[in-house]
Amino acid sequence: MISHKNHRIHREMPESSRSGAKLRISVGLVLLLLALVWFLGVTAWLNVGIRNEQQFAFLARSFLHGNLDLIGPALSNLADTSPHHGKYYWPLGPLPAVMLMPFELAATACGTFFYQGYLQPFLVFALMAIIFRIARRTGYDAEDGGYLAFGFAFATAFLGVGLWPWSWYFSQVITCVLVFAAIAEMIGRRRPLVLGILFALALATRATAALGVVWCIGEVLCTRSTWRNKLLSLVAIGFPCLVVLLLLLLYNYARFGNVLDQGYVEQIVPPHGATARAMGIFSLRHLPGNLYYLLLAAPTPVRYNNESIVLAFPFVKANPWGMSLFVTSPCFLYMFGLQYRDTTSRLLLLTVIVIALPILFYYGVGYRQFGYRYSLDFMPLLYFLLLRNYRQQRGNLPAVFKAVLLVSALWNLYLFFTAVPQSFLAL
Repeated sequence: MISHKNHRIHREMPESSRSGAKLRISVGLVLLLLALVWFLGVTAWLNVGIRNEQQFAFLARSFLHGNLDLIGPALSNLADTSPHHGKYYWPLGPLPAVMLMPFELAATACGTFFYQGYLQPFLVFALMAIIFRIARRTGYDAEDGGYLAFGFAFATAFLGVGLWPWSWYFSQVITCVLVFAAIAEMIGRRRPLVLGILFALALATRATAALGVVWCIGEVLCTRSTWRNKLLSLVAIGFPCLVVLLLLLLYNYARFGNVLDQGYVEQIVPPHGATARAMGIFSLRHLPGNLYYLLLAAPTPVRYNNESIVLAFPFVKANPWGMSLFVTSPCFLYMFGLQYRDTTSRLLLLTVIVIALPILFYYGVGYRQFGYRYSLDFMPLLYFLLLRNYRQQRGNLPAVFKAVLLVSALWNLYLFFTAVPQSFLAL
């Protein structure tokens, strides 16, 4: 077991200010509950209503029929599929389809179809529950924990994938749940085998997010223990990842006759994607654009006409190529006022960089995304770093921080409804 220490901050409140604090907490709880009811309601409504881009659900049905390729209605939309020898395959990691198999089996027995959006609201709720638990273990009270759970779900780019159950987004919701579960394990019992299983499952969903295992490995190497215990921990972490990696290689071979071919080379991409891919799936030429959309890109103004600077309703709309992390997640601006001198902070920052590098060199980050959605591969670790170090260095969340989360969520929802769904449905 990996050793660890929990740091908690306890502050006494003067008697004269307790009544005012109770009133503020009461108002804060009411606002949080109202926001949760509204946003979770919108999440359920949209997820149940979306029926297109259900490749993982179709793949689950294929698996149940003993096929690895997409069959039946799935062939009505071949975008992003990988053709090979007259069959069409889905190149993304297969775990989401495997998760859907029991639901699809039950749905088939009832003569119906199980859409991804039927499961996704429960995954969003599970994600929030895990973040709440992480916040409580980090030392926050229940109200602060609720705000932090709400904040990641709706005041970051996660809102775009949580509300819209297309296959690409469905896999990222699952990935975020797995990574946050690993974070909860790291600040809890820190069982190496459990950590290995969680990151192995992430590997079968989104390989870049599985690089979060670097943090676990770093903690093992930096802990005060014998080298024998360190080696046993590393083996326990690495074994599930190795097993899943071998299964994925066999999965590639069964589909394409090449263990290293995931299907991205032959993938059918739209014209705007084909131009970028011609420069290389991974290339330094993609770095400037990815950095721009990650850090600088703003919403797009809606002009009255092409010859005027006068804005028309809704005045601005989400840029479908991506928007800055600080546009969709301004809470991360608080990170610039914190210090990161301890080992865990530095390991987390290193792991974020390790995950971000292949993403920044990748050609296919846009189009059709809310915010910079590929940042969700490393954002759970970044968010944990923020809430952990804020608690250790500044204590409880002030009212301003909570207001930032609430306003950011409303801002994100406004952008989402004024631009993103319409542009999605038009493509």
